[in-house]
Amino acid sequence: MRHIKKGAQPKDFSDWIELSNDNWQPSYDNLSGKVKKSVYQALLKEQGHLCCYCERELFSGDFHIEHLHPQSLHEESRIDFGNFLVSCLDKTAKGDPLHCGKLKGDEEISIHPLQIDCHSKFTFTASGEIHGTTEDAEGVVKILGLNIKKLIDMRAEAISPFLDEKLDEEDFLLFVVGYLKLSDSGRLSPFHSMIKHIFQ
Repeated sequence: MRHIKKGAQPKDFSDWIELSNDNWQPSYDNLSGKVKKSVYQALLKEQGHLCCYCERELFSGDFHIEHLHPQSLHEESRIDFGNFLVSCLDKTAKGDPLHCGKLKGDEEISIHPLQIDCHSKFTFTASGEIHGTTEDAEGVVKILGLNIKKLIDMRAEAISPFLDEKLDEEDFLLFVVGYLKLSDSGRLSPFHSMIKHIFQ
């Protein structure tokens, strides 16, 4: 989990909220079209196109707006841009392993990406597992399903190239630096925090 620095909400979203009147009130249920697209674009940019929780790469059609503080418990935050993140998984089929926002549901988590030190609460193994450094952090790993086999395998696959014995020290260091660098298109490489924790 990496810290996500929230920016200003998109102008389209602000203008939409300001349309509020006696006959119409903005709500999350009627957030759609161009306005919702601009919200997604702003969130993806903030997050480097990585899931806010597991840090897998986000692909078109396979992510959703995540309310950090659940809508059911915080009515006042349903259209608060400061409460919006982007989590992986959108539509899921029966039997698909759930994780991140889809598994979290209406749970509150005590450690989250808007906390500047959230990365320090987790460690990683070379086999792709993630562990909390505190009881609260271990609870977050469980709530978000961050150690399901699917994610462990994906993290192990991301680690594998760094363990290539053919890499000399100089090439290895260049590889790490290049992997952790924000691309020209504003994207971060998957599992950024894990690679930084293990190899930097």
